[in-house]
Amino acid sequence: MLTVRALGAGVVGALIGALIGAGTALVQPHVAAPWAALVNSSSPWLLGGFIAGALHHRRNPATLAGLVTLLVEVGAYFVTADTRHIPVMHDYVFFWVACAVVGGPVSGWAGWAWRWGSPRAHGFGAAFPPGSFIAEAFGAYGLRLHYEPGLMMFLLIGTVLFALMAWPGTGLGLIATPARGPVVLAWTAAFAAVVSLATLSVSRILNSVPTGICTAASGNAKNKKPAIFISSAAKPAP
Repeated sequence: MLTVRALGAGVVGALIGALIGAGTALVQPHVAAPWAALVNSSSPWLLGGFIAGALHHRRNPATLAGLVTLLVEVGAYFVTADTRHIPVMHDYVFFWVACAVVGGPVSGWAGWAWRWGSPRAHGFGAAFPPGSFIAEAFGAYGLRLHYEPGLMMFLLIGTVLFALMAWPGTGLGLIATPARGPVVLAWTAAFAAVVSLATLSVSRILNSVPTGICTAASGNAKNKKPAIFISSAAKPAP
């Protein structure tokens, strides 16, 4: 039974990951600033792992589904880009894999916790999607890049997601034991603050590694480089 659940989790994660990863590669060349930030950032991909986790009633398969989703997203993205001859940066493949290994299980667990967890677990699960976007808004586009369009866009998305997750009656009957709005707010604020500071720290470390400059935030949608360490020199002129 455990093997069947694990297989099911892997299949679900692979399907969602392939759709998001390949879709990102195909859409990127046609997206201009400031929307290019959405296909060059981590938080939109984490939603895939969250959705995959929410589809599983048990915690462990949900966590596995999140991991598989993120890993397949990375693989599908680069395979699609290479197959369609879309120029992308391969310098950070291992970085994205590392992000998938860390963020995949967490996003899958958060999706499970949001839908099936106890009220305390639900509070964290519901905070994960808005917290991810808000953290990237401040950590990447605010503190690091000083790129106001990206900051405002991700902050707006995070705010809308928070309203959907915290407002009573928006669970559409999917949630087993919902948490109260203030609990979700507290988890969102804590998650966003911690991840924002962590993002800023990691970006400074990775920016010290010699590499070519990618201008994803300025509209060059043909490079998949994490927004958390795009050089501030790549920020578009006002």
